[in-house]
Amino acid sequence: MDRSESIFPPPRRLLPILALAASMSIMTGLCQQHSSTPTTPQKPLRERLLERARNGDADAQFELGKNYETGRIGLPKDLSEAQYWYRKAADQGDAYAEASLGILFNFGKGVQRDYAQAYLWYERAVTHAQGSNRDSIVEMRDGIAENLTPQQIAEAKRLAREWKPVPKQ
Repeated sequence: MDRSESIFPPPRRLLPILALAASMSIMTGLCQQHSSTPTTPQKPLRERLLERARNGDADAQFELGKNYETGRIGLPKDLSEAQYWYRKAADQGDAYAEASLGILFNFGKGVQRDYAQAYLWYERAVTHAQGSNRDSIVEMRDGIAENLTPQQIAEAKRLAREWKPVPKQ
């Protein structure tokens, strides 16, 4: 190769390549700078659930009750708290919360076993549930009926019928 020949392109052809490389370098730097900007971290799930539940969100109240019942998402297993949050959601007509209260009373989980109370909560849940969920709740309700007198069943049904939802608080 002759010294007059070069492996590099002539300077006039090099200028657009250098301009492109410089702009790519600047853009890369801007992108990296933008992506390293700190974002506000999202609150843990339990804190978000507590906030929503305290604001009257029945779904969050039910979820909080379920997580207190099982001791998940960093919450302690606390059946009293579970009952409290289930009741808040049930007071708004949440069928899952009503059925969950029925289960607590049916099996004496954190409360004194009370078949009449369980029947009442199952009866309320039946009026709000749909499809196969409703069928399962009917089965649970009917399964404890044998432990009750006809008068207890009539009273539980009357109380369930007269129950009115509590507005969001």
